[in-house]
Amino acid sequence: MDPPPDPDDRTSSRGRWLGAALLLALVLLAVLRSSAGTRLDSFTIDEPWHIVAGTSYARGKGFHLNPEHPPLVKLWVGAAMPADFRLRPSKALAEKAQEREWVEQTMFLDNDARAAQTRARVALWTFHGLLLLALGALLWRACGLPWAAGTLAFLALEPTVAAHLPVVMTDLPLALALGIAAVAAAMLASSWRWRWAIACGAGMGLALAAKHSALAGLAGLALLLVLAAQAGWKQGAREALRRHAMLLAAAGLAVALLWSAYGLRFHAGANGGDAFNRPMAEKIDELTLPHWRAALHFADDHALLPRAYLWGLADTVRTGVEGRGIGMHFVWGKVHYGHPPWFSWPSILAAKLPLALLVLALAGLPLAFHHDLPAPARWSLAMVAVASGFHMLALVGSDGIWGGVRHAMPALVGAAVFAGGVLAWAWRRRSPALLAGVALLYIAAAAMTLREPRLWEYHNALAGGTGNAYRQFMNEGLDLGQRFHELRAFHDRHIKGSGLPLYVDYWVGEQQMRGARMSFRRRVESLADTNVRGHYEGWFVYPMSDTLRWPQWDWDPKVVFKDMRMVARRGNFGIWRGSMERPQTRASSLHFKVMDYIYKENGSDWALVASRLEEVVAQLPQKVDAGVELGNAYLRLGRRDEAIAAYQRLLDQDKVPVEEKIAAQLREQVERVRTAPDVAALEPMRNPWLE
Repeated sequence: MDPPPDPDDRTSSRGRWLGAALLLALVLLAVLRSSAGTRLDSFTIDEPWHIVAGTSYARGKGFHLNPEHPPLVKLWVGAAMPADFRLRPSKALAEKAQEREWVEQTMFLDNDARAAQTRARVALWTFHGLLLLALGALLWRACGLPWAAGTLAFLALEPTVAAHLPVVMTDLPLALALGIAAVAAAMLASSWRWRWAIACGAGMGLALAAKHSALAGLAGLALLLVLAAQAGWKQGAREALRRHAMLLAAAGLAVALLWSAYGLRFHAGANGGDAFNRPMAEKIDELTLPHWRAALHFADDHALLPRAYLWGLADTVRTGVEGRGIGMHFVWGKVHYGHPPWFSWPSILAAKLPLALLVLALAGLPLAFHHDLPAPARWSLAMVAVASGFHMLALVGSDGIWGGVRHAMPALVGAAVFAGGVLAWAWRRRSPALLAGVALLYIAAAAMTLREPRLWEYHNALAGGTGNAYRQFMNEGLDLGQRFHELRAFHDRHIKGSGLPLYVDYWVGEQQMRGARMSFRRRVESLADTNVRGHYEGWFVYPMSDTLRWPQWDWDPKVVFKDMRMVARRGNFGIWRGSMERPQTRASSLHFKVMDYIYKENGSDWALVASRLEEVVAQLPQKVDAGVELGNAYLRLGRRDEAIAAYQRLLDQDKVPVEEKIAAQLREQVERVRTAPDVAALEPMRNPWLE
């Protein structure tokens, strides 16, 4: 492998143009491949939220909407929305439930959602294309053109990356920004030039503004850079101080870019207000980890970072680090309770990567131990490994795997960099056999995936292929609502004229179906519902995972579907027609109606809430959110014994053991209720599913 040219050397103009053309061609190939493999997709469940929030940001209305994610990608797509994209007048919103409904009404009732999606897709192809090009250019400079080309070819062929290229979500921007920061950090560690300190700070700033989980990977980069800077002491104090000054400058630039993304304002609103769906102090106080709670209060009290960013960081810790109280996980066809098993994240990656690309990535691992690599290439491998590794360690230490492969995307970019090194190594050896072997792996990856019509859903043969992956895993890597267009088409062709209702248990929003004038109906439309038997007739949409047995929830498909006929399957959901009778299904829908009453309608008839939720927990004693809200209702009514019984029921049931952090909170709440002089004055327990 030829070392990259010294920065002061001048390469031929023709070589630069040909190299740039090659990288640009690979980026365009990635976009074209993405377009073909996502052309049927509708919005993911979260995209409307990001688009409406981003449009609000871009129009100067503050950062109070959707602060769960930093604003980088939302600002970009918000600026791309047409002038006639309507935003509803601002109103006070409490909890995520109200905010999500307001956002979805804005998107699906007030605007042309298909037109907005088309705009968003073009904007995100452009945005991600620029990030890919920047990553390729940095790798070219650090490791040589073959390495950069091999990396971009990997990313162009990788289905999950291609699926995310047009999607308004924060996972791919984070992964690419971390990759850019890692390679720029490698150039800094190998040269200690100010230009690379600036590039490194810019990459880190992009990552911070992309997603809160950037902090883990950036911590790894910072640690390795500090260790590299320490070597400067061997050359004298002046050199060591110069290196540390560069690190401080890079860190300062990264934080400055984050502040810039928020308009250099501490408060979310231009008027100095913070109209979040939950007050800042309460958002932080609900964290159970004391060190995070103390750190975030300190940062907020001293205005160290924008308040909207800190609010979102508290939310990320709550849902990502502490977990949502999900104590049941499905990995390789087996249910696991408590903390996800250690092999969950490696398994998710192994099941999603095309096998040929997986072989390429693994083949690149030995490169890290080759001492004849140029310093920038050696440092690039180290920085990419530490950024991806720290990110994966954070995932393994978290309590949730529900996000699936999208939460592990920095590892995919890291795998691409190692795979690119294999092509560079074969090119250096000038071995026709080695080059042919590497080329065959890329060709095999293309053959495995190019005919895949829904790239998001892709799983390799280890998981039984795309069509059978639901038998092995249950996470958002299978599906995130992108089949709505097909569901709507089926409805308009077959269901609309039947006069029968449509019951949907699939990743689509209620307002999305209302806006499309579908004959959707909730099983429980009112708290006065008396259909205790849970008898329903019509059309039913269920995920394919519901064709499996789930004894933890008394779910037996032979019983549930015995009076139905499956008439169609669309990827990870099926459509049935017929009738069903299941009290547990009615109880689940009744619970959602109660939650709407409390958190959307601001209802306060706690006796009504308690009586309805007693019906729910009689059928679903393992339903954590229902049990907590029932205990809270009795607490507000001053009924000590009933409140204790409601909380305790969750601890005593053994259908789905309560996740340990939630169990500890329940035990503490039971003790508070037992010893309180006035139970009605006690603070209700925060429902863990409210995030």
